[in-house]
Parts: sequence; structure tokens; C-alpha cells
Amino acid sequence: MPNRRVPRRFMIKERTLKVVAALGLFGVLVPLLLLVVPLLSNSYDFILEHGLEIITSMNWSPYDGEFGSLQFILGTLWVTFWSTALATPLAVALAVFVTELVPPKAKTFFGTLIDLIAAIPSVIYGYWGLIIFGPLLANTAYPVLAGLSWVPALGALFSTSAISPQCFMTAILVLSLMITPYASAIIRNSYEMIPRELVEAVYALGGTKWDVIRINLGYIKSSILAGVVIAAGRSMGETMAVTMLIGNSIEPFKPCLLCRGATITSLVANEFEEAMMNPAHVKALTALVLILIFLGSIILALGRKLGRALTEAEIVA
Repeated sequence: MPNRRVPRRFMIKERTLKVVAALGLFGVLVPLLLLVVPLLSNSYDFILEHGLEIITSMNWSPYDGEFGSLQFILGTLWVTFWSTALATPLAVALAVFVTELVPPKAKTFFGTLIDLIAAIPSVIYGYWGLIIFGPLLANTAYPVLAGLSWVPALGALFSTSAISPQCFMTAILVLSLMITPYASAIIRNSYEMIPRELVEAVYALGGTKWDVIRINLGYIKSSILAGVVIAAGRSMGETMAVTMLIGNSIEPFKPCLLCRGATITSLVANEFEEAMMNPAHVKALTALVLILIFLGSIILALGRKLGRALTEAEIVA
């Protein structure tokens, strides 16, 4: 075939598109480098000296030269795991409810309502949990759960010496409500893009609405995973609500939902002001911020890997 000369206007558009794409990449990498590099340079010597202590010890007393931070790392993972585990079925149920079970005229209303819930500032959730929700649970549900401490499988989760409105459980429950709209929005958008032919085929084969829902959820399982990853990242990085509700205890971590504790974000929020008087304290908090970034990167990488595996399985099927 004879070579056809590409019109000049298309070449200019292609170059412009490449420049815009390069600027987009540049706009992502530069802020990331400006974030990570100064943090790393500020705490590099501290990490070399106390890095092993940070991830293996639970003795936190910066003014005594003790920087054991394992309890805050475990507390972060503990809160992230439970809040994401609770938010995932809520997000899926909410997405199915809005797309399948709500009357067509009400879908816009409920979709907007979910978006508004996601836009509520975290300090409002924290204040509500501190003043209303936490005390309500401490006076009703928590004593019942603490009474289950004798059960072998549940003893560690609910064994506590003192019931308090501020504990892991309160922070986890409020946080699960906060992150549910984020995961639900992703799942709902994917659910709405399912080909109509697939739904009609299920009905043609004699399937019911619940069969359609089950098959549709299987069709978008990679999107559900994406929503879960987003929710986990949002949970791990939440600061204000967690700081107000978790109790902010620097004692060694215990896998107890009714115990007070702390996360990396709550520790930084509580101690960043007094840390300004102690350079070593500042470097310790900076090292913990880097650990938080690292943990978030691991969650994202695992989510992407599982997402690719699910996508490949869908293609094979």
C-alpha cells in the first residue's frame, strides 16, 4: 500500500496530546517527590539509628530516648482491617440497593444522599461519636460484649479492665460509616455500567432479581476490590475522627476492641506540637509518617495485583 502522508493538523494534535500526558505525569511525580524526599532526608539518620527499635519495641517515651512505635503500627493495621471488613458488605449492599431495589425516580435522590454523606467533614463524625454514639454504646452494648470475655474465641477481643466510650470499637464503627460511601460510589458506578444484555439473558433463562444481583456482583468483583482498597486507604489515613474516638493510649498494643489505643495518625495529631521542642521527637514522628506511606503503598500494590488476577480470571472464564 502506498504511504499516506499524515495531515499536519493531526501531527500537531498528537504532539499536543503527548505534551499534555507528559505534564500530567510530571504533575503527579513532582509532588510525590516533594513529599517523600524531604521527609526521608529529615529522618534518614534517625531511621538508621532507631529503625529496628521503631518496629520491634512498644516503649514510647521520646524525652527518655525511647522510640518504640510497634503499638501504633499495629493499632493502625487493627483499625484499618476491622473498619474495612465492616464497610465492605455495607458498601456492596448500599450499591445494590440504589441500583436495583430503589424505584427509578428515587435513584438520583439516594445517589446524591450518599455523595453528601461522603462530603461530611470527619470532625463532625468524631464529635458525634464522642458525644452521642460512644457513650450510647458504652452504656448499652459494650457491657454485654465485655461479658463475653470468658468465651475462648472472643475473650481477647472483648476483655478489658474498664469500659470507655473512647476505644478501638468506637473508632472502628464510626470509621466504617465514614468510608462506606467511598467504596459504595465505585461499586455503584461499575454496577450501572453492566451491559443490559447480561441482565436480560439472566431473566430470559428464568432467573429472578436475586439471581441477577448475584451474577452482576460476580461480574464486577474487580471493581468491588477497587472499592475495598480505596476504603482501606481512606481508613488508614483518617486522623481527626480516630484521634477523637480511639482513646490515644501509648500503652502496649492488645488485640482488644474495647481497649483504648492509638494509630500513627492519632499519635502525630496529638504530639506534633510538643515534638517541636525535641528534634529527636520530630524525627520519630517523621519516620512514622514514612511508615504510614509505606503501608498505604503495600495495600495499593496488593489491591492492584489482586485486581489483575481477578481480571485475568474473568477473561479466561
